[in-house]
Amino acid sequence: DLNILPIFPVLQQSTEVVSVLGSRIYEDIAPPKTSYPYAVWSSVGGVPDNQLADQPSIDHISFQIVVYDEQATRASNIRKLIARILGEHCYVTGTHPNHYERIADTDVFGRGFDGNWWLGR
Repeated sequence: DLNILPIFPVLQQSTEVVSVLGSRIYEDIAPPKTSYPYAVWSSVGGVPDNQLADQPSIDHISFQIVVYDEQATRASNIRKLIARILGEHCYVTGTHPNHYERIADTDVFGRGFDGNWWLGR
């Protein structure tokens, strides 16, 4: 079995992250009407570290995370904070282009990045 990334528990250990996001860190999709700011992460691929003699002991999992907020600068700052915290456990591999959309009368800014995580089984 491939691992599930421990993004939520790792970020919840950071008082800095909790002070800006609380527990609003979701896998795949945020619940309807979630207040801003919040973060959503998704696994986008995974490969077991296969060996000839034994079962794999490590999984290599690629993921994306995006911070959504009504304030572009705050979304960028939270992305930077999350990248710093997660970067202690995995590799940040690239920043997404900035995303903008209008939902009803609300401007929403998305700021994200990609990462790779090696997890022992």
